[in-house]
Amino acid sequence: MKRTITLIALMAALLIPSMATAQRMPAKSSMRLSQFKAPAAAPARDEEEPIMDVPEGTLYDNMYATSFAYGLGWGDIYIQNVDGGIGKVVEGTDGNLYIYNPISQGYIWFSILPWIKAEPAGDGKYVVRLPQLYIIDVGDPYYAYCMHYDEDEGMPVVEEEGEIEFTWENGVLTQLGDKFIGLCDATADWFYMADQHIVYAPQTDEVLTLPEDLYVQSYTMTYLSDPSDLNKTKETVVSVAIDGEDIYMGNLNNNNPDSYIKGTLVDGKATFPTRQYLGVDAYYNGHIYVLTGEAYVDTETYGSPVFNYNLNDEIVFNVDEDARNIVAEWPAAMVTNVGPTTLSIINDYVAPGLVAFDEVPAVPANPIFNNDDIMVNTASGWAVLHFTIPTVDVDGNKLNENKLYYNIYLDDEVFTFDPEDYIGLSNAMTDIPYKFEDNINFDIYMGNDGRHTVYIYNTDFGMVGVQSIYTAGDEVNRSEVVCVENPTYSGINEVATGAKVVNTRYYDLTGRELPKAPATGIYLQCATYSDGTTATIKVVK
Repeated sequence: MKRTITLIALMAALLIPSMATAQRMPAKSSMRLSQFKAPAAAPARDEEEPIMDVPEGTLYDNMYATSFAYGLGWGDIYIQNVDGGIGKVVEGTDGNLYIYNPISQGYIWFSILPWIKAEPAGDGKYVVRLPQLYIIDVGDPYYAYCMHYDEDEGMPVVEEEGEIEFTWENGVLTQLGDKFIGLCDATADWFYMADQHIVYAPQTDEVLTLPEDLYVQSYTMTYLSDPSDLNKTKETVVSVAIDGEDIYMGNLNNNNPDSYIKGTLVDGKATFPTRQYLGVDAYYNGHIYVLTGEAYVDTETYGSPVFNYNLNDEIVFNVDEDARNIVAEWPAAMVTNVGPTTLSIINDYVAPGLVAFDEVPAVPANPIFNNDDIMVNTASGWAVLHFTIPTVDVDGNKLNENKLYYNIYLDDEVFTFDPEDYIGLSNAMTDIPYKFEDNINFDIYMGNDGRHTVYIYNTDFGMVGVQSIYTAGDEVNRSEVVCVENPTYSGINEVATGAKVVNTRYYDLTGRELPKAPATGIYLQCATYSDGTTATIKVVK
C-alpha cells in the first residue's frame, strides 16, 4: 500500500531580499498545510482531478521562472522577488497550454508538482480560468484561485471566479495584468501563497563541460563557518582541474557534484568570474549559480550575526608554485545561489582555502551499526535503520567523502532501492553515495549528527547489514559487512525483550526536538525503554 505523500514547504526570511541582503535557503522541512490552519476537507467533485502527470503534447522543460510572490512561513506572511525558479510548459495535443507549478516558485513543492490548464484565447493569448483543483493533500483538496491586491486589506484577496491571461510567444510564457494565482482550500480560504507577474523563459545559460581526459585533483576546502567566531571553520572536498591558464573548480553544490566553474590562472593568481551556472537543483526548485563577493558580518538583518555579501565581479585566489595550496583571503567569498542576481543562498564559502588531497587506495573503516539501530514494524511492512559511515580508513586516515558509498544487505543479498517503492528516487540505486539524501519522502537521509537513516519497505529478512565502499585510486575497496539481526517486533511499544517505554521524544526531519507530537505531517518519534535501549520511527500523518 502506497504511503500518503504530504506537501513540502520552505521557510524563508520575512523581507524582500536584495543584492545587499542575503536570504538563506534552508533545508526543506516536511509539513502539511493544515499545520498552519485547519483545512476545509470538503471532497473534490467526482469529475475533478488535479493534473499531476505531464500532459500529452510538446514539453518545454527546465525553463527559467520569475515572479513576484507571497509565501507562508511559521505564522508569517512574507514576499519575495522569485528569480531562477524552474518552469515548464506543455503545448497540449488538445490545443490547451499547461503551466507547471505556478504557486509558488519561491516556497512550495510537492512530491509530484502540479500543472494548471490555460485555454486558447486567440492572438497568441491563453486564459487560465479559475478556480482549478490544484492538488489533493492527504485527502484534502486545494485550489488555484484568482486574486487581486486590495489596498484596504494590504494584501491579495480571493475572487470567487476569475481569469488570468498569458501570452505564449517564441517559447516565452508571460502573464498579463496584475492578478495573482493563489492557493486556497475548498472554501476559498487563502493559504497566503500567491504569485503574479509570472514569466517562464528558455534557460540560455549552459552547464560547463570539462575538457576530456583532463586530470581532476581533489582538494580539501576549508572555509569560515561561524560569523560569531571567525576562527571556526568547516571542511568539504571539492574538485580542481588545471589546463594551462584555465582552471576549473567543481563539487560546490551537493546536488550538482559534476558541475564546474571556470577561471584563469596567471602569475600565481586564479580568478573566477561571478554568475557561473551549475545547473538545475530540484531540491531547491531552482537554477543554481556561483556568485562572488566580499563578506561582512551582518548583525542587523536577522537579529543575530550572519555572513552577508557585497557582490562583485570575481573572486581571486593565491596559488602556490605547485598548485598544492589555493587560498582566497578574507573578505573574499563565493556562494551557491538560486538565480544569478538576488541572493538566495544555499552554501556560503567565506575565505576559502584549498589544500590538495592525495587519494590513495584505502579500505574504509567499518560502519557503526548495532542492535539498537534497527526497528522493524511487521504490521506496516517496514524497517528503519540508523548507522554511521566513518569518513576514515581502517588506519584512521581521512577519506574523500565524494568517493565513499555504502550498500545495504538483507541476509546475503545486496538491496536495491527501486523507484516504485522509493518515490524520491528517479533511478534504481544499489551503491548509495555517502552524501545522498532523498529530499522528497525522506526515506534516505543524514542527520546533523552525521548518522544515516534508511527505511526498508520489507520485513522478510533475518539479518540486515551495512557495508562501506571507497572508490579512490582506481580501486574499489570494501569494509566488512556489519550485520544486525531482525528483532521482529511491530510497533514502538512492543520490543522483543518486553521492556516498557519510559520516555518518548519527538523531532522534525532536521533533528530539532519538538515539544509534542505534531497533529499532522512527518516527524520522528524516539522511544527510550526501561532496559536503556531506544527506537526511532518516522511517523506520517
